Amino acid sequence: MERTRSRRAAATVLIALIVGVVGGWALSRSSDDVDAKLTNPGVVQDPTIGTNANTAGKTFGFAALTSLPDGGKTTPTLAGRPAIVNFWFSTCEPCRREMPALSAAAERWSGQVDVIGINPNDTEESANSFLETNGVTYPNYLDRSGEQLLLSKVGTMPTTLFLDSAGTIVTMHAGELTAQDIEDNIAGILPKG
Repeated sequence: MERTRSRRAAATVLIALIVGVVGGWALSRSSDDVDAKLTNPGVVQDPTIGTNANTAGKTFGFAALTSLPDGGKTTPTLAGRPAIVNFWFSTCEPCRREMPALSAAAERWSGQVDVIGINPNDTEESANSFLETNGVTYPNYLDRSGEQLLLSKVGTMPTTLFLDSAGTIVTMHAGELTAQDIEDNIAGILPKG
């Protein structure tokens, strides 16, 4: 009788362990399967989701990232021009909606303001597919380790940092950008005079 109880207890523990491992794996998968409640416009996000730290006035630095579309490992550098650094992922609806405005700004301000995208959530295949489908041509990188998020103190997406030519963060914009938001913030990062 005692042996039967021990076997049942061991079986119960084994089942709980398997369910825990499978459940943890399912929750940690790429954003390809993120619950739409997190990215639907007008839906309030869970208050336990992280927030961004105020980084205005701090110098921006890059972590080691994966370059898209080629998958090479690199640590990007700023080119001594003002820059826009946008954090996004493919199933984020506000990210998707602001991409055309960011692409237009990259084209309009080419050679004067750099636009850089950083994706901490997707697989290489999903990110590349998203960029191709949306005609995004400015440089984009994957931050699969989350090191860039930590370094930049970004906890929500989309988040966009506007940097002056020295690499100092002038403004952090959390949430979806409009074309007018981008133009207004570019005015604040262009060299004076």
